[in-house]
Amino acid sequence: MNVEPGHLLHPIRMLILTFSFWALFFNNVLAKEQNIASNDSIVYVWDFSVSDPSIREIGTMLTNDFETELINSGLYTVLERRRYNRVLAHQNLENKIADIQNLPAASIDSLKANRAGVVIFGEVKDDIDSGVYEVTVTFQGLSEVILRKGSVLIGRGLIRDNQTRKEYMKELLDKVHRKELLAAKNSQYHTISKLLETYIIRVKDVSKEFKDVTKYALDHPEYTGEIVKVVNNYNTIFNDINGNGSKYLMEFGQYWPPTKSQELQIIFNNILDETHKTHILKLDKIRTAILEYQTHSGSKKEKEKKKADILKNLERNIDDLNRQVDILDLRIHTFLSYLQTEMNNELNR
Repeated sequence: MNVEPGHLLHPIRMLILTFSFWALFFNNVLAKEQNIASNDSIVYVWDFSVSDPSIREIGTMLTNDFETELINSGLYTVLERRRYNRVLAHQNLENKIADIQNLPAASIDSLKANRAGVVIFGEVKDDIDSGVYEVTVTFQGLSEVILRKGSVLIGRGLIRDNQTRKEYMKELLDKVHRKELLAAKNSQYHTISKLLETYIIRVKDVSKEFKDVTKYALDHPEYTGEIVKVVNNYNTIFNDINGNGSKYLMEFGQYWPPTKSQELQIIFNNILDETHKTHILKLDKIRTAILEYQTHSGSKKEKEKKKADILKNLERNIDDLNRQVDILDLRIHTFLSYLQTEMNNELNR
């Protein structure tokens, strides 16, 4: 949309969009964080080994649950286990393997033929004394390098609850990707903080410029250019929020909890409706009145009255705008302070 210099745009209401946490995670972050070959995005999940034959069924359930979460994440291409007979050899053999070094040569050849770069091994230990199962997963490249490793504890009484078991496997998947998650979360914090802080600076500039320059611009048209300059700067950041707000919300929501996405949505709505539509657009009318005054050919008395009306309206509108900006500024400051605190806490864990 083309913007005429000096004009302030009307907002378009943005809709809240909800997306899966992992929807675009891999494309944006994982490739940058992993300094490994490209085929490491193709993985094979080996059946989880168990500490005792009596919990083999539990090992099978956890293998299936973890593989399902891995597929749903979109992070990797997951080879379907039962389609690659040469990879898995025998079921009884599979349960004894927890390292690339122990894989048969035929399995290694089959993995390479299918362009797999990583095998994911799992281990389930029954800690009877503690009343928990310890589930550990290890991502190991065919070069035998361990790429990721993590574990979770699941209470014995919870292990057969389908939903609970899946939640623990999702937690385990998140845990082994913590480095990338924190990097992406931090990147989103800096993107949103820069966006909001820039808006506050620009809207304050508009308020100050109108207040300081209008009385001179009425009788000296050359001053009008100063107003146009700050308005155009404001339009740049406003157009960004107005046109790309849904995209910002989507990307922010991938890494931050829904409550924070809702707060960001409220801030965007505040910018678009309360600040821009309710207050900034009134200043655009004053800008138009200034241009009309400069070309007015009426009597001196008429011009004086028109000038007084413009300055009176300006003072009232600037006061209203400044109060609104103070409220918005405090909301943004509180929001960003929370995000920064959360980032610091996670980095120190």
